[in-house]
Amino acid sequence: MDGNHEQYTSYWGHLWKQYKRHRLGLIGLCVVFAFCLVGIYAPFLASSKPIFVVYDGQPYFPLFRYLFYTEFFTKRLDIFFNLLIFTFPLFLLCLFTLRHKRKWLALAWIALCALQIILFLYLIYRKPHDPASDPKLTQERQLALKNDRRPDWAFDLRFMNPYAKLNMILRFQQREEQHKRIEAYLQSHSNNSGAPLSIEPPPTLWQIDLNRENEQIERAQKIILSLEQKGDRGSEEYLDAQAKVQFLQDRRQWLEEQTHKLQYLIMPLVRPFHWEDDAGGEQSLNQHIPWWELTRINRKDLVAALIFGVRISLVVGLLAVWIALMIGIPIGAYAGYYGGTFDILVSRMLEIWESMPTFFMLLMIVAITQSKSIFLVIAVIGLFGWTGFSRYIRGEFFKQRNLPYVEAGHALGYSESHLMFIHIMPNAIPPLLTLLPFAIMGAITSEAGLSFLGLGEEGSCSWGVLMDEGRTAFPGESYLLWPPAILLTILLIAIALVGDALRDALDPKLE
Repeated sequence: MDGNHEQYTSYWGHLWKQYKRHRLGLIGLCVVFAFCLVGIYAPFLASSKPIFVVYDGQPYFPLFRYLFYTEFFTKRLDIFFNLLIFTFPLFLLCLFTLRHKRKWLALAWIALCALQIILFLYLIYRKPHDPASDPKLTQERQLALKNDRRPDWAFDLRFMNPYAKLNMILRFQQREEQHKRIEAYLQSHSNNSGAPLSIEPPPTLWQIDLNRENEQIERAQKIILSLEQKGDRGSEEYLDAQAKVQFLQDRRQWLEEQTHKLQYLIMPLVRPFHWEDDAGGEQSLNQHIPWWELTRINRKDLVAALIFGVRISLVVGLLAVWIALMIGIPIGAYAGYYGGTFDILVSRMLEIWESMPTFFMLLMIVAITQSKSIFLVIAVIGLFGWTGFSRYIRGEFFKQRNLPYVEAGHALGYSESHLMFIHIMPNAIPPLLTLLPFAIMGAITSEAGLSFLGLGEEGSCSWGVLMDEGRTAFPGESYLLWPPAILLTILLIAIALVGDALRDALDPKLE
């Protein structure tokens, strides 16, 4: 057993040593790992919830409170990755501490995968709870409203929990800061060009809120003035209008005062917007601001969508290839080991299955089912992408089944399944690794291409969807097309470099 363990360790150690000689492969591996980290820890890079803030002397961790709130992260994929924020370090810890104990490492990873799935199912099916909502305070407010109270800001504050107040203050502050940034960009653009803007840019979200409040105050004041001229100051309409003006003025004053009570505010590192937040941008505004402030055609923040789009590319590539492996490996193993009639039938089936191009099958199935779910796309890619793995495993089993160690296993009385999956399979899997990076590339490209044609999941931040938005806005907003296209190209090139380096590392002729 110890000898086998040392041989196994030395094989993978030798493979890593060979891989490190490929400099471009190492660079590609680092880039892929960086994309993985960005995808997993995306909320710490782009979110409207601070990582940490001290408000009125009390510390708060808003981002951590909202990581598993399904009304904020509405996509289940985001909940899965948010959970991975905490389990991913455990996977790495097991890898480094148990790397010399193969069986314990496998058991630890299986346990962590089971934990990840169980917690994920619990989080998506449990009843969501908004940290800014308190059922007890809501009930008390409903009882108090039975007295037919007029709008009163102090009354509303009395029935808000700390997170409800904090969310309002943060929203006000973030929109005000965005307004100041955009005003500075517009002023800089005007100074550089030497002429005022030819088109009046649309108002920012902060300006829209301010204009709406001013309009409401103005309407109420007109009612007040009209009733005063009629001498009807005691009417219900007059008192309601006065209360509304006072409510809006008190709320604005309270928000301006409370922003000064925010201390040690630590926002996500790149953007202060969640990818589903309204960032308020329009085409005429996009033409005068830097690329990191651009918004999509649905007025969502572009950079935040690019960051969260990494998650979709990763899960499509990995999950589709996993499905293909689960189908292709057993079929290829049985065909290669037993041969004969079963092998002939499998070979004919492979020829028929490979004659159906994956991308066009995707188009057909999406059109028939009238569904644009990302999981349907993943399933189709996996179901039509297993033939290459099956052929490779079949050839490896053909080669391995007549070797002396298999004959020795027969002589010792091992069962056929034991020989196939315990002895032959570990020797057949390593050469298969060279196909994985290119299969992942194909899956990512298929999903991006489908989304680019407008058949991707609606309301998604997939890079293909972002490119489709840039295409539909072309040429007016053609600059929206390039950022996702560039990121997709970088990721695919990095994966290709990893596959090329892995192929060279497994080729004994190149040692």
